Amino acid sequence: MDAFFASVEIVENPTLRGKPVIVGGRKDQRGVVSTCSYEARAFGVRSAMPTAQAYRLCPKGIFLEGNYALYRIYSEKVFNILHTYTPFVEIVSIDEAYLDVSHLLTRDKTPTDLSLTIHKQIFDETKLTCSIGIGANKLISKIAASKAKPNGIFEVFSGMEKTFLAPLPIQSLPGIGAKTQAFLNREGLKIIADLQGYTLDQMIDKHGSWGYHLYFAARGEDNRPVVWKSEPPKSIGAETTFDKDLNDIAQLNFQLHELIAKAYKRLKTHNMRAKRVNLKLRYANFKTITRSCTLISHTNDLETITTSALSLLQKNYGGTPPLRLIGISLEQLSDSYWQPLLF
Repeated sequence: MDAFFASVEIVENPTLRGKPVIVGGRKDQRGVVSTCSYEARAFGVRSAMPTAQAYRLCPKGIFLEGNYALYRIYSEKVFNILHTYTPFVEIVSIDEAYLDVSHLLTRDKTPTDLSLTIHKQIFDETKLTCSIGIGANKLISKIAASKAKPNGIFEVFSGMEKTFLAPLPIQSLPGIGAKTQAFLNREGLKIIADLQGYTLDQMIDKHGSWGYHLYFAARGEDNRPVVWKSEPPKSIGAETTFDKDLNDIAQLNFQLHELIAKAYKRLKTHNMRAKRVNLKLRYANFKTITRSCTLISHTNDLETITTSALSLLQKNYGGTPPLRLIGISLEQLSDSYWQPLLF
């Protein structure tokens, strides 16, 4: 995900768009930058930088303490989307994952085709941008993703790994930080092609076990599998932000039907049932309310879910003030044995 924490803050408060947003703490407090928008990066602000230093570089920046519960909600939305494409998802952090999609590819569906679809769905449903790297292994796909930033897709074709890596600076390889970079630079190793000039024996002689890793990494060789756990989602939902604030009940009902259909599709994909239906409403002034109802039994019946959601909207919104966002989520999920009702 691109500048994830800052991007979530901007989605929640669009008045921040185009401004240098810095998440990690107030400018008058000790702390470090967690994430910053690309506008803040233009001033030299970076993640893990002390907030005091960030303030000196960007005194007009908007410093936010961060809402990690909110970021977790958006993260779950993204990962739920990824799991609708493949169960082979390795979650690396709150905003990064590897996907093994080799089983989905055909002559008519290339990795780029699939990436474009995923890229669009993430933006359509979260209003967040992401960068996707495509490669034959985890090492290459990670570096390709960094080349795709921001908001892009970059593919390294199979067999071209060594050529792709050769002109890149050595710090492009994961695991080479500032200290290791400086050490290798002193040895005259500045780009990955410099590493490729050594044999395996030479690299081991110079750098021991780390040299063994560098030898294969510099050639784009990585046999680590995508390590996934098939953990069911805790909630499944969908939401939409309107281009213009909306208070027409008929239009809102239509939009809610569309969101229910999306959430229901995911519920069926995961072969799960829900017991709670949750409605989210955000007004034009950004005030947000959530209302929910608990069903008498776990269900995957579309009519029951739809009736409950529409009833929540009818009971909790009378047409004023206008809405800028509406969302639906299905919660208290279960994929295990359930007791059907007698009637």
